[in-house]
Amino acid sequence: MKIKKSETYKVDLFEEPHAKSDHERNFTKTLTFTGSELIGAIISAGMPDVYLTKHEKRSRREEILFKIKLFETFVKSSSKGKLSFDTSRRAYLDSTEIGAINYWIGMVLITVLGQKKYNYEFMVHLSMVKLFSEKIDTEKRPFVIKGKKVFKSPDLLAINVLEKKYGVFESKGYTDYNKKAMESGYTQAKSIKSINGYRPENCLVVMTQTGGNEIRMIEKDPEGENVEINIDLDFLYLYHFLPIAELITELQPDEYEGRVSGYLEYDNNSYSISIPGTLYKELSRTIDSGVWNPDDSSIYESLFDEASVAAKDREKILYVE
Repeated sequence: MKIKKSETYKVDLFEEPHAKSDHERNFTKTLTFTGSELIGAIISAGMPDVYLTKHEKRSRREEILFKIKLFETFVKSSSKGKLSFDTSRRAYLDSTEIGAINYWIGMVLITVLGQKKYNYEFMVHLSMVKLFSEKIDTEKRPFVIKGKKVFKSPDLLAINVLEKKYGVFESKGYTDYNKKAMESGYTQAKSIKSINGYRPENCLVVMTQTGGNEIRMIEKDPEGENVEINIDLDFLYLYHFLPIAELITELQPDEYEGRVSGYLEYDNNSYSISIPGTLYKELSRTIDSGVWNPDDSSIYESLFDEASVAAKDREKILYVE
């Protein structure tokens, strides 16, 4: 498929009951989104964390173009906009390759789901939050896989700061529905009791099922328990928006009416990628120095007033259009 910015795309959503072992799936609604919103999810989903671990510069533009091409190569759209895994491509892949692509498709679509259905501003990877924040302490639950005990925590922490709303998302991507994976994801998703003192609005395990005629997403929402997380909001903004600011810098930024934009040219389309100027200015200090000093950072405070105005006008921090 070729993602078209004004085109409408659709994925059907299903829901399971709250009980772990109850796998009756019922259709709830169709998730509908534009090509621009899909590109925005690709830019946001799984953003690189190499900048936090190594002093290694790479092209963000090339990275995003590769991820767009990856999605376009293995996903197709019907005449009605319903997405599916391109079976003609699947035939040439082994199970490991299919698993990796299923995971990537799931991460992109769960980002769309979090933004469109649940009104979260952005998501961050919980494993990286844990690694780089001294305040966080997550409990990883044990699972036995092929005779070995492994420990896992949920994939994503979702945030809407202005509404003081947090969520926990565990993403699963499979060709066929997998009951065991859903149950292990259920255990992972329910491990978080509170985030910065607030009970998660959602503790979702979401399985993106790519087999069959259409991609479908299956949700299960257990109640959180046990682990309490406290984390610096500046860090969350840094982790999510720094690589986006780097992308905008690489695309020759332009400031207009309080927002800084970069223009991504792809397949005869031009995508404007913008964030508030106050946020870009704060992040630029880290981009220029290569070092983030938490004692000299006020990302959240500098953004709050502008974000409040944006929320009132139903705008978002990240715009892709």
